[in-house]
Amino acid sequence: MKEAQKRYKKSRPVHPFLYRTIRPFREFMRIEASGGMLLLACLLLALIWVNLPIGWTYDAFWGTHLSLGIGSVVIDEPLGFWINDFLMAVFFFLIGLEIKRELLIGWLSSFEQAVLPVIAAAGGMLVPALIYSVFNPPGSPGSAGWAIPMATDIAICLGILGLFGDRIPTPTKVFLTTLAIADDLGGILVIALFYSHGILLVPLALSAGFVVFMAILNRLGVRMRLPYLLIGIALWCSLFFAGIHPTLAGVLLALTIPATTKIDYGEFREISGQLHERLEKIVSCSPEEVDSKAFQNTTHTLEKACRDVEAPLQRIEVMLAPWVAFLIVPLFALANAGVRLEVSVFELFSQPVTLGIIFGLVVGKPVGVLSSLWLAEKTGRIGIPEVMNRDLILGIALLTGVGFTISLFIAGLSFIPGVVLASAKAGILIASLISGSLGFLALRSAIAPANDKQSEDVIQVAQTVSS
Repeated sequence: MKEAQKRYKKSRPVHPFLYRTIRPFREFMRIEASGGMLLLACLLLALIWVNLPIGWTYDAFWGTHLSLGIGSVVIDEPLGFWINDFLMAVFFFLIGLEIKRELLIGWLSSFEQAVLPVIAAAGGMLVPALIYSVFNPPGSPGSAGWAIPMATDIAICLGILGLFGDRIPTPTKVFLTTLAIADDLGGILVIALFYSHGILLVPLALSAGFVVFMAILNRLGVRMRLPYLLIGIALWCSLFFAGIHPTLAGVLLALTIPATTKIDYGEFREISGQLHERLEKIVSCSPEEVDSKAFQNTTHTLEKACRDVEAPLQRIEVMLAPWVAFLIVPLFALANAGVRLEVSVFELFSQPVTLGIIFGLVVGKPVGVLSSLWLAEKTGRIGIPEVMNRDLILGIALLTGVGFTISLFIAGLSFIPGVVLASAKAGILIASLISGSLGFLALRSAIAPANDKQSEDVIQVAQTVSS
């Protein structure tokens, strides 16, 4: 029977949808899931550090000033600023690359595929903002934080999904990933439109010039990374002096990165075949007689062909993803998750900001996602694909309430350091913990019946084969 089960498992056909979607997301999900574990570790470290007797060193360390500049142009800001505004621009740069990739070759490239997670993301942003505004109406001390419960932390969500391994269908993971990316795009627009103040026109015009120049480089076919990097840094500085949050530079830079290959797959196959034949002739003789110069030239040509068949966007995304997942986001959590547990639970839950965030993330996000999907299906024009496991959608909707990274980021933009900001951070941590736990339990409950049914099907097939 075991042999029959193995044969059945190996012979199960792969759905075309899975084949199309699993390849571009496999590495992305692996990195994000692993980074989510490190992110949680840094969160705990920050909470422990700030509540120790030496907790004063937490603010002192992140408040240490660091000056960078050229000539008379100097930016003197605390260490926390360089993490939240400079390194997080790299984080948003990666998000921008992911969004561009999705628009070109991913789910967002097809209206039929993109509309569902985009609609779910829109509902998951609108409802939490409305719930938060009920607790913190316009004019109240916490009203500026209305966008805090709108975000979804993709790293932690994929980390939770990673705990289930292959038991979570790939289409479900892809749906959550696309929803979170669309959610991030909405968060970026909110930051750019509502959290930039005192805009200066001259630096803003200079920023526009930098973006146009990078777009021209793209059109001219410039594929080297250095020009884009240097202009991107200049764009960050001009946006900073213009009064627009400089993390927007990361997204604008990402949209100008070339996404096309220099040669197509057919040309690469032809070139690599010719080079393989040439290498066979070079190394066919004894090691002492090998023409080392010809061998080196051939391998360099093959290396160039490998670069030309890969888009700069893809190369940069693959190179940057581990740095963002394992360094920048955990460092951001370490610098921003420090919340002093000095107040009682009653006092904490009596704060309108805390309640607005908790109800916005824990209740508003899943309600917004599920209601928008329900309304989309009621139109009769949009439906959930059959390959998606409907029993898992509730768990996915609950997971969207984990709004850690960007929620903390928006909280830092909304409030100055003090009681309100501390209440916002506490609300984010509590809501993310509740949403993550509820999502995990819902997913485990949804997977159990599916696994039991799959086991029964396997046994039935095995018995048929044995007979």
